[in-house]
This record gives sequence, structure tokens and C-alpha cells, in this order.
Amino acid sequence: MAGKTWQIVLAGTGGQGLILGGVTLAKAAVLEGKNAVQTQTYGIQSRGGYSQSEVVISEEDVYFPKCDRPDLVLALSQQGYERYRTIVADECIILYDQDVVKNTKRSHDVGYPFSTRVMDIGNVKAINSLFLGSVLKLCPVVSIESLTKVLEDSLPAKILAINLKALNIGYEEIG
Repeated sequence: MAGKTWQIVLAGTGGQGLILGGVTLAKAAVLEGKNAVQTQTYGIQSRGGYSQSEVVISEEDVYFPKCDRPDLVLALSQQGYERYRTIVADECIILYDQDVVKNTKRSHDVGYPFSTRVMDIGNVKAINSLFLGSVLKLCPVVSIESLTKVLEDSLPAKILAINLKALNIGYEEIG
């Protein structure tokens, strides 16, 4: 019997932590004994240009490192949403920042106010932990405990608590 493979795209603007989010998700998968590949695309600007991270996680070997049939797309910008809304399968979930993405076309997409909530949390740099919690709730590819462990092992103590708070808020408030 073939093992399950998940494909997740994190799309938005440079500086939103999309690449770090993809790396963190891949590390959590490896921690659970799964195979993971993370690739990234970004413009010449380090902040403000289009950016995306693709993560393929599988219980078997990964032979193709790109997301050709995503299970979930996170769109933190209008450009990220527009890029995927017409090419993903109907069953693909598009999770979008409802503060930024307007004129959504698919009735089953999921909006969440990422930009507002991260300001409420108190640190805009915690947006990647916030969106990872939401991604996990909608596409439980790894456990929240594994993701928490990766954050604990990766982040300095001075920002760990706020990132764990953001992770849990994102997880609890979606769906």
C-alpha cells in the first residue's frame, strides 16, 4: 500500500516568513520519521516581492520536489491567491489572509485575518508561527507537538514564547 504524500504551498510577499515556515514544517515532518523536501521561489527583492515556499511531505521517498497538486495553499497576498486559485484542484484548500486578499472566487476557501491577529499578538515576525498553526489545523500533516519541538529547538528564548502563543492561536482559531 502506498504511503500518503502531502503538498503545501506557502505564497505571499518577501519578509512574511514563508520560507522559514516551510523549513520549519519540513523539519517537523522529519522529526516524525517522514520524508520532506522544501523548495523556495522569491524575487530579487529580499522584502516586498513575491515569495513562496513549497513543501512536499511523504511517508515514502519523495521523487519530485515541487507541488504539482497541492493539498493546501496559504495565500498571504493577492498575488499568491491569484496565482493558484484557477490552477489547483477543487479539493485543494486555499487558506488566505482576509485582511489582504480580496475578491475570492472559490466558495470553499478559508479566510483568516492573519495581518490583524499578528498585530494583536504583539510581534509581526510571529506571523509564520500563526500561519503554521492554521495550516496544521486544516491539513494535519504533522502534529502540533512536533512543530512545537522544532520551534523550541530553533528559536531564541526571547522570542519563543510569543511564537508558541501565535502557533496555538492559529491552530485554535481556524475551522
